[in-house]
Amino acid sequence: MSEPLKPEVEALVLAELGKRVKARTELVKATFGQRYPDGHRETFRDPLFGLKVGMVYRTDPEPKWTVVDREQLHAHLREFPGNVETVYEIADEAAAVEILREHAPHLLVEITRLISTVIDDALAQSAATGEAAAPGIELVKPSGYLTVKPDPAAGVAVARMVDAGLIEWDGTPRQIEQAS
Repeated sequence: MSEPLKPEVEALVLAELGKRVKARTELVKATFGQRYPDGHRETFRDPLFGLKVGMVYRTDPEPKWTVVDREQLHAHLREFPGNVETVYEIADEAAAVEILREHAPHLLVEITRLISTVIDDALAQSAATGEAAAPGIELVKPSGYLTVKPDPAAGVAVARMVDAGLIEWDGTPRQIEQAS
């Protein structure tokens, strides 16, 4: 007779099964997900007793202002002097560490770039006014996220479907043999 499984081994087995179930869930969702436009929601019941199993829905996110052309936006924002800053980067770090402070200002490279908050400010202005604040910004509606949400009482319905042979515990549908 073998020893009972250690709880750590049981936890590892459950973690592996969880990974497999998650992968299968994503595969099955891919077979029907395209049929769910943003905001669509359906409730499902088990075929045996009509118990609520849960719902499937796709969220309907609001559009948001997004940078869609970074170069175009940067070019536009650089036209305004208050939007750029000059910083220095070390061109040759090994040499600069030894002599930069006193003897080698030539090792500094001058770079002009947008101030880090300018893009966030342009997006905030777009959101506040309802108009793109600059070229390269557009109002984009992201796709909704497909959600499969079991009902809190779905366990009873699932157990009954397993007992009736409609589905396996790992979620695989049972093949129903056709009578000839």
